[in-house]
Amino acid sequence: MFSLTLVIFMALVSADCFFVHEHHNIAKPQDIDSLRSILKGRELAVIQFGTSKCRHSNHLQHTLNELPQYFQKTQVTFLFVDCKSENFTAYCQDNLITKFPTVKMVYLGVHMKTEYRGQRNVRAIKEYIDILINNEVPILTDVTKLDEIRVDKNHRCVMGFFPSQSHEMFQTFKKISGVFHKQCYFYAFINDVQQVPIIAIRDTALGDEVYTGQNDVNAIFTWARENCKSLVPEMNFENAEEMIESKTPLLILYRNSTDMESVNQFTKAVNSEIRDFIQSNDIKAVHVDGATFRNALRFADMTMEDLPLIQIDTFRTYNLLTNFTEVFQSGNLRKFVKESLEQSGVELKDEDRKSIYLKLQPSSKRYSFYGRFWKG
Repeated sequence: MFSLTLVIFMALVSADCFFVHEHHNIAKPQDIDSLRSILKGRELAVIQFGTSKCRHSNHLQHTLNELPQYFQKTQVTFLFVDCKSENFTAYCQDNLITKFPTVKMVYLGVHMKTEYRGQRNVRAIKEYIDILINNEVPILTDVTKLDEIRVDKNHRCVMGFFPSQSHEMFQTFKKISGVFHKQCYFYAFINDVQQVPIIAIRDTALGDEVYTGQNDVNAIFTWARENCKSLVPEMNFENAEEMIESKTPLLILYRNSTDMESVNQFTKAVNSEIRDFIQSNDIKAVHVDGATFRNALRFADMTMEDLPLIQIDTFRTYNLLTNFTEVFQSGNLRKFVKESLEQSGVELKDEDRKSIYLKLQPSSKRYSFYGRFWKG
């Protein structure tokens, strides 16, 4: 009897899903109405999408149970949504949940599209939340310093011009800066001469764009989300999982570490030639440090001496544009992308031309998958 019990216990522990005692520190709404009631009036809601009987979800629940004690005097709440419940099937689908656990935030009443992908420990999650709700924006008073503010290859810059820090639009600006602090740099210029608030965004390759909407949290949030999303972001090992998860074909610029000019040139070509492909999610343009992705170069029979070069990877196969100067010739980049996407539907016979980037997809060591499964 003892050996049989031990065998059953070991089988449960090693299984991908198993039962544990329920937790009570995280709110567990029973339906959409109770979920909306919990979210109402909250500055930030941290939602774990999962199922109560899966191993990865339960491990994270134990961690999240320890977090509410640090936010007792704030408008931060923690919830668990069971995606296997019929009451939340549509809600999980609307939030594009394909794996357990997935952690997303509802900030100022707006559902954030991106998910938390950091370390699953109390310290890391607490720091992430602290930045969201307590982020400080650099305050400048000398508008002549405008040309000296920080802008680089990976970040666009959001600039706000306000008459005072007590202005309502400044408070909105400050809150939103916490959400997008990794995507954009935020600077506020305070000057009592500036009676009409202005928010604008600066890009090293594409110039400035002024926000023309209303002083509304949802409107400014949406504008910032779209504009802080760089047209050609850098992909690295920290964000590769997020970039690859949707399996949207990648248009990749491989560059040398210090070569920022090719990034600007590539961005301008993408903007003029294939922006519609990106807006329709038919392709995702990124740039990478060739030294970091040296193995991918080697897999394509390329070396650092061949940079800069462009590769399109459809996750079925890939094609190379080795002559970088071709991107300057009108129509070439668009033709290359269009032909490559058309070829991606052809049955692959050359095993050596399969995508190496599938190895960076979400791992079963961190997630359980449902609904849409990864197929390598």
